[in-house]
Amino acid sequence: MKYKSLAISFRIQLGFHAANNEGAGGTNVMEPRRITVGDKEYDGISGEIVRHHVLEHFVALCQSNGVPLHQRCQGLVPDRCKNEVKTWMSTQNPKISKLVPDQHYATLTKKMIENCALCDIGGYLVALQRKQDGVEGTLKRDSCFEIGWLITEHPAVVNYTQHSAYDPDPEKHNLFVQNMRIGVYGGVLRIDLDRIGFNDWWWLGQNVSRYAISDAERARRIRLLLEAIRQWLLSPTFAKQAGWLHHPDGTFEGAIVLSTDGPAPFYSPIKFELEGGSPDRPVIKPNPGYRQILRDLATRCDNTLEVKEFNNPAEFKEKMNQVIEEFRRQATQQESGSTNRPEGESHAP
Repeated sequence: MKYKSLAISFRIQLGFHAANNEGAGGTNVMEPRRITVGDKEYDGISGEIVRHHVLEHFVALCQSNGVPLHQRCQGLVPDRCKNEVKTWMSTQNPKISKLVPDQHYATLTKKMIENCALCDIGGYLVALQRKQDGVEGTLKRDSCFEIGWLITEHPAVVNYTQHSAYDPDPEKHNLFVQNMRIGVYGGVLRIDLDRIGFNDWWWLGQNVSRYAISDAERARRIRLLLEAIRQWLLSPTFAKQAGWLHHPDGTFEGAIVLSTDGPAPFYSPIKFELEGGSPDRPVIKPNPGYRQILRDLATRCDNTLEVKEFNNPAEFKEKMNQVIEEFRRQATQQESGSTNRPEGESHAP
């Protein structure tokens, strides 16, 4: 693959939403998740919830494009591939009761990656205990992409509104208070493109290729992950939105960075600062020069970085289409045999 990594730094405005609350804490007031810096509070949306919704898009795209998924992974279960690991252990000859790294990790990881794009892209942690599973051992794979928190570049703007949960019995007619927020958020994400399809444990096996799937299949999974991220950024989804769907309006900008040599750099659209140089006055502010920093970095990296900027949803879609089309082109070449590598000859990331 030409590109090893991709990163996106972006600013996005979300209005009148109730995404990612911390809970009610025993009261009838739903509190938003916030980040405290000094004497100020900033609105924060966890990267975990963003990542979950990106993976929802990815699973749906895999299902519609015939990309393999384990049965339970089609439902995005948190303990993905646990059943498949146990089944593999019980059907081996001789039957395996304990996972041993230098005997099992390489072969088993290859099988998990081959049979499920979600396990490949999203990673997994399988921890088996003899008492409850009948077998024991741990198998781990890190996610191929990371997403940071969305954090406002200004102190949180939160309004509270009172509602009622209707019940025919007047004594059960409860009141509750829901928050509503608005702000411009800074976000960052990175995809380790070169790790997609890569068998982290290949070095523990004998005659095991570093990549568990073909380059063409890797390119297909990369395209679907990029499409999932594009879908999410153009129409963000969160928890608590059935009656609190956000109003996207105004700011939507950023920079896509592609790297042909190691992890793609990103730079936050927000910055931490000591106001007036005082350690007692920490604040978060907009970082208007974040894209210029990435442009300057690209000019000093001997053509190993490519920066694509966008200033609105249409430009973002256009730039992502260009990236996706490049992987489609590479996959076509590989399927035609023009760039195929010999069996087992894959480059480590």
